[in-house]
Amino acid sequence: MTSPLGMAGSPRVGTMQDESPRLDRPRAFACAPLAPRPPTDCRNRRVTAALPCCIVNAVGLLMRGDVMRNRAYAVVLSSLVMTACGDDNTGETTDTPTTVPPATTTVPTTDSATDSATDSGTGSASMTSEPTGGSDSQTSNGPGSTVTETTDNTTNPLTSTDPTLTSTGPDTISDPSTDPSGTSTGDTSTGDTSTSSDGTTTSDDTTTGGEVTTEDIPCNVVMATLTPIPPNIMLVLDKSGSMINNKWDHDADPNTPTITRWASLHAVVSSVVNNFDNAINFGANLFPSKTATDAYDANACKVQANVEVPVKANNGTPIINTIPPANTMTIKGGTPAATGMKVALDHLKTLDPTVPRAILFITDGAANCGEGLMGSALFEQYDTTLPTIVDNALQIDKIPTYVVGIDISTQLSPNTQDGNPNGIVPFDKLNEVALKGGKPKNNPTEKFYQSNNQIELDAALDAIIADAISCEIAIAEPPAKPELTEVEISGVEVPYVPTCNGMNGWTWVNPNGPYDSLILCGTACTDLKQVGKADVNFFCMPG
Repeated sequence: MTSPLGMAGSPRVGTMQDESPRLDRPRAFACAPLAPRPPTDCRNRRVTAALPCCIVNAVGLLMRGDVMRNRAYAVVLSSLVMTACGDDNTGETTDTPTTVPPATTTVPTTDSATDSATDSGTGSASMTSEPTGGSDSQTSNGPGSTVTETTDNTTNPLTSTDPTLTSTGPDTISDPSTDPSGTSTGDTSTGDTSTSSDGTTTSDDTTTGGEVTTEDIPCNVVMATLTPIPPNIMLVLDKSGSMINNKWDHDADPNTPTITRWASLHAVVSSVVNNFDNAINFGANLFPSKTATDAYDANACKVQANVEVPVKANNGTPIINTIPPANTMTIKGGTPAATGMKVALDHLKTLDPTVPRAILFITDGAANCGEGLMGSALFEQYDTTLPTIVDNALQIDKIPTYVVGIDISTQLSPNTQDGNPNGIVPFDKLNEVALKGGKPKNNPTEKFYQSNNQIELDAALDAIIADAISCEIAIAEPPAKPELTEVEISGVEVPYVPTCNGMNGWTWVNPNGPYDSLILCGTACTDLKQVGKADVNFFCMPG
């Protein structure tokens, strides 16, 4: 058997097989005389008027004999026609179609093909294919990118003309090609044939070549304005009798009346929980409890078994309504600080450990009411378990403690029965607690926040809250490419740093994943606390 072109020495294409029924319709082909192919390239893929047309005619003759049933021949035909083309490098065709009387071939119509080829059904003597571009776009923005891949299918209008029969059924010819990922793509062409007033036949067949480039998994750029994770903070407040028995110059003005320490503490706590209610989940516990008495026995050391106000979002109002009012004069009891801390820590340990937790401990004296003690020892002996409790909270449960002192004495206490631990320097004992808590004040001699009036107390709590507000930002869905994440504050990009230790920037909380939270460090953390939010751009989130 000769080749499908019927030319001597032409290569064999392969054995024809009746693989599936096809729609064999009348075909009409008209050729110009053979002429040398113009010495041009194929960038416009325009069919010249000589050799390609005769290729089409030759294959058409084979189709008359109902021979071409193997869809592979359609692929060969498409390939031969598309490679015979010309371009004069100006974007215009170099050939002029020659109109000759059409040779009409009629083939009985069978059933419709179910493979992938579409015939537009409108007669045309020539076919012109112009690539109009596949849609494979990649937009880069910063280190990330949005990749949009669009695959267009190709429809080649093969035409059939018959004086008595016109067929317009779609025949889709698909030349499957496989990219490295095994994805099949096709070319889509849409043809329009028109005849001008001077009788010249023109054909505009537009091919949209959609070739998918296999890169990374397609992904979307997700840009979000995020706020830090609200930390869970327990206020552990001293409600001992000394908080009202001792008054102070709250405004550092000797010309104004003094007020109780509790009145100042109430005012400062009210300000903090109201101003930072959206940024911090507060809870509160009192030591001793509101049921404590002023008796010189264990009734003065009562602490509630559960915290007075559990940690919760927007908890400012419940806290203010629970603690004694600012003008109270009925506060009683000792200073069972260790027990008050235990109850508060037990509550914090029930909360999500991935959310920052902390204690804000405020007192006006050294701890007493030690467990197991009786009589005067309850009040005159310092409770040495307090520093250990604070240290264990930090080392084991990662819960730090901020320590604030209200007018703490720097003198050695006398050995008298006055309800205060004997033979200690309260200032030193509170320094020890602050160091164990892991959040000491940046001062060489004063490790807790000493307050000698309400102004200093207010400043101390502001400094602590500013430090306690988290610089950690939770990520709802970890990014596909964490290395392409960008962070901005007020439009200024924050640099990535490998660690927070002494560096300014942002880094992942878990450097080796999961990448479900990031943290800002140094000056970037300070900026975040001032602004309250950051723009986090996740490039290539899955989907």
